[in-house]
Amino acid sequence: MKILAYIYYFVTSLRNWLYDKGILKINRLDDVFIMCIGNITVGGTGKTPAVQYFARRLSEEGRKVAVVSRGYRGKRKVEPLIVSDGKNILVSSRESGDEPYSHALNLKVPVIVGKDRYKACKLAKEVFDVDTIILDDGFQHRKLYRNWDVVLIDATNPFGWEALLPKGTLRESFHPAAKRASEFIITKSDLVSEKEVEKLKRFLKGKYKKPVSTAKHGISSLCDVEGNAKPLFWVKGKRVLLFSGLANPLNFEKTVISLDPSYIERIDFLDHHSFKEKDIDLIKRRSEEMRASYIITTEKDIVKLPKHIYIENLYILKIEFEFLENNTLKCFRGAN
Repeated sequence: MKILAYIYYFVTSLRNWLYDKGILKINRLDDVFIMCIGNITVGGTGKTPAVQYFARRLSEEGRKVAVVSRGYRGKRKVEPLIVSDGKNILVSSRESGDEPYSHALNLKVPVIVGKDRYKACKLAKEVFDVDTIILDDGFQHRKLYRNWDVVLIDATNPFGWEALLPKGTLRESFHPAAKRASEFIITKSDLVSEKEVEKLKRFLKGKYKKPVSTAKHGISSLCDVEGNAKPLFWVKGKRVLLFSGLANPLNFEKTVISLDPSYIERIDFLDHHSFKEKDIDLIKRRSEEMRASYIITTEKDIVKLPKHIYIENLYILKIEFEFLENNTLKCFRGAN
C-alpha cells in the first residue's frame, strides 16, 4: 500500500504541476459563473446535500442554475448526457449514476453528466442558457476553470488519515490542494466535539487564510419508498437494520442513533454499490434474524435497488445540508 501511495503521489503531483505551469490547458467557459463543490478526500464529506443546498439557494436568488457531474459509474452511451431538464427526469439512475439522479429527483434545475466537465458545462450553457453552474465533485478536474472552489472538510476525518490512496483516503496531497481552495466548509460538525471543530477552524484559517464555515447534515425526513413522509419518532425504541453503499457508513449510523432506536445493526457495501438480488436476500434475511422493525437506507442507495424488488418496512432517511456558521455566500458573490 505504501509503494502504491507513493506512485499515486507522484502521478497527482506531476499532473497538478503541469496545470500550475500552464503546460496542460485549462478551458474557460465565458459568461457563466462556475462554482465547484469538492473535497480532497474520497467520499464521505456530504457533497450531494451541499450541492442541492446551493442549487436551491442560488435559484431562489434569481440565478439560472444547472448542476454538472461526472456521473460516476453511470452506464450511458451518450457523453455528455442530460439527466433532467429541470422539470422531467429523462434517463434512468443506471445511466446517470446515483448522485446525479438524486439531484434530478430533488432539484428543479437541469442536471447534466459527462466525464469531460467542460463539454458538459458547455452543453448546459447552450441548451438551457444558464448563468451559474454547480460542479459536483470536480475539485480534481483541473481541465475546467472554476470561479469559486468550495472544499468540504469532513470533521470526523479531515485529513484522510494523512495518507494518499490507497493507504489513506486523500485524493492528492492536502497542503497544495488546500491552497487552491476559495473557501472551506467543515461538514458533519455536529458529529465531533466543539473543541475539535474549533481546532480545525483555527488550523484552516491560520494556514490558508481562506473563509471557513461549519455545517451539519441533519435529518430532513423519513420516507417510505413512495416518498411519503413518516414521523421520525417511529424509530425511537425500535430495532433497526441499516444498509448502505457509502464511503463512511459510520456517520450514517451516528445520524440514525440520534433518533434513539433500541438496537441497530448495519450492513455495509462498497461506495457506489449497485445492488443485486443476492444483496437484497442478505438484507431480508438479516432483518428477520434480528427482528428489525424497520430497514433504513439512504437516498443515494434507494435509486440503485432493482425496480422489481419489494422490501417490507423499508424507509429512506433524507439528509439536508445546514450551516451552523455561514461565511460562504457573501464571499463567492464577489469572485470574478
